[in-house]
Amino acid sequence: MKQIFLCLSTTGSSPTEGHRIIEIGGVLVENRKMTGKHFHVYINPNREIEESFIAEHGITDEFLKDKPEFISISEELEKFLGNSEIILNKEHDSKFLENEFSLIRRKPQNSQIIETKPSTIQSLLSQTAYSTFKKAEEIYRSEVKNLYGALLDAEILADAYLSATKNEIIITDINDFLEQVSNTDPNDLFRGVSNRNFRLLPSLFRHHSNEHLIREDKMMWVFKAHSRPHLEKQPENEIQWLTLAQHHGLPTRLLDWSFSPLVACFFAVKENPEKDGAVYLYEAREYKREEKINIAKLDKTVVFLPSHGSKRITAQSGAFTLHPNSHPEIDEPAITKFIIPSKLKPTFIKCLSKYGINNSTIFPDLDGLCAHIKQQQGY
Repeated sequence: MKQIFLCLSTTGSSPTEGHRIIEIGGVLVENRKMTGKHFHVYINPNREIEESFIAEHGITDEFLKDKPEFISISEELEKFLGNSEIILNKEHDSKFLENEFSLIRRKPQNSQIIETKPSTIQSLLSQTAYSTFKKAEEIYRSEVKNLYGALLDAEILADAYLSATKNEIIITDINDFLEQVSNTDPNDLFRGVSNRNFRLLPSLFRHHSNEHLIREDKMMWVFKAHSRPHLEKQPENEIQWLTLAQHHGLPTRLLDWSFSPLVACFFAVKENPEKDGAVYLYEAREYKREEKINIAKLDKTVVFLPSHGSKRITAQSGAFTLHPNSHPEIDEPAITKFIIPSKLKPTFIKCLSKYGINNSTIFPDLDGLCAHIKQQQGY
């Protein structure tokens, strides 16, 4: 797992106003360890730097006169980036990178620059983890005092990120995963995600706007009105309605979990073959009864066992977390994240099938059976 932490200095605030990159600093982290490999260059932007930005980074027009233009360093930069995950501190840095490659009419080999976009620290971390990151960043910054520069900033960025994500463990093979989860508590819950950057945020809260309550009310009203003719058994309360809606793909405030680490592992490796997957381990110790949960008064995430179940929920040893509006993301220290590198996914799928974990057992219906047969035949 390769990650490159990249920091930029620029002539001004926005590339749409003609501003350019004047310094790039990057460090390579592999399997959560600093490699000592780095990239650093100053660039002649062929334009003046705004005074306020000179005051910020200390780089002057005079200093950059004899420095190379971006086109001269682009090949070396691309070689350094390779296919690593790019992590930035500032979101707008992505636009600066995209702009520089656009100006030289070159499509970068690392697709994150113009397609999927590099990640930012804040987008990858929960609120608590981000707070830890900022504290670590402040400590590292105080140690170097008045020193500045994009490379130094990238090193601080990487160190602070690693400090804030100590709960992440990179898995080496299926046996390593089994050993990691072998001594977990029977009450522990597991959730598999096919992209390790997916956070513990229910689908209801992933919408770009913030009107979650209004949207939820409308969706559930329509779902209840039109689903009744299709139901053999009517849900008895709001929690059961949410469980049913979640099961059939409606965005809700629920997250699916499993008591089985192997089931969670299956969901981590079955899709997105080019992305690292992850299994979250949540040390849940308190389970609520459905009838005692009041959604309107909910102020923290609660865990419950669904009574209005289905064959799939039973097959997947399922449980749910219910998330309040005030804290939609699970953000607790009692979370461990096992990262499964993308290159291991095919091997994991084969091994899990030998353990009886495959599409036909996880989805005990004709759809699951057909998916399992297709996978066996290489479709």
